[in-house]
Amino acid sequence: MKITAALSLATALTLAVAPAIAQEFPSKPITLINPYSAGGPADLISRTLAEGMSSLLGQPVVVENRTGAATAIAATAVAESPADGYTLLIAGSPTHIVVPALQSVNYDGIKDFTPVATVALVPNVLAVNKDSGITSVEQLVAKAKEGDDVVSFASVGNGSLPHLSSVFFQLETGTKMVHIPYKGAAPAVADMLGGNVDMGFLNAPPLMPHFESGDLIALGVAAGKRSAKLPDVPTMEELGFNGFEMSTWYGISAPAGTPDDVVAKLSDVIGEALAMPEIAERLAERGVEVNYMTNTGFGELLATDSERMLGLIDSAGLEKQ
Repeated sequence: MKITAALSLATALTLAVAPAIAQEFPSKPITLINPYSAGGPADLISRTLAEGMSSLLGQPVVVENRTGAATAIAATAVAESPADGYTLLIAGSPTHIVVPALQSVNYDGIKDFTPVATVALVPNVLAVNKDSGITSVEQLVAKAKEGDDVVSFASVGNGSLPHLSSVFFQLETGTKMVHIPYKGAAPAVADMLGGNVDMGFLNAPPLMPHFESGDLIALGVAAGKRSAKLPDVPTMEELGFNGFEMSTWYGISAPAGTPDDVVAKLSDVIGEALAMPEIAERLAERGVEVNYMTNTGFGELLATDSERMLGLIDSAGLEKQ
């Protein structure tokens, strides 16, 4: 009887403690790894989101910038981290789809990650320097047709959406331009301002202050609708480029095998953080649209975007290096 009672008590205690253990996450700081340099849109989104998540979780969410290899260094670090929810990636089509298709990497962009939630949608804007003498897409195309090496374009790395947007633009206009990749939006914008590169389809946030100052000119928005921050700038569709929708999405991913309850908690907290008025307003001020989907919706997005991006890569004739 005593043994039976002891076993019953042990079982009861185990059942009581198990939920408590599951609820302990997080018990230490979480690291959110950003594949891009400081000052860019991913950095803005990461740090703004991390602030909201930290307040809700009661543990710091620390943003760590790991640039290089067109996002592969950061993605590899997360893919190889313990699947416990303490190392996350600010992700996009480059990390999961494009870079693995164009580079030899040590991870599978889909199988080695668990989608947690999408967080934001950012339009890419075709911008030129005010001193370029170009004030319209027609003028840009005319200049590019003067020769294959006349116009240069900036991107945030090989296989990035700004890169593929410019590839798409060249296919549509029958032009050939010089690609100059950077490690992030901030250095790309700096070189555009300095006149070292002619144009770029870059995320709106780092461009906005320079559109307002007049140092850069917005020629078109590569999104399905006009940007609320740039209401007078037409979409590429309006300019005659059918299907030219190349907005950048950002999501949060974890290593494959992260427990479902941890993923669910992180997803819920991300949704709560993005619903905070101060968070949404801070992002909106820089041209970032909150776009929250749970891990299920994120998984569906990866499937559909993979088909679209790989199709574009194939059409452009880009091959794995």
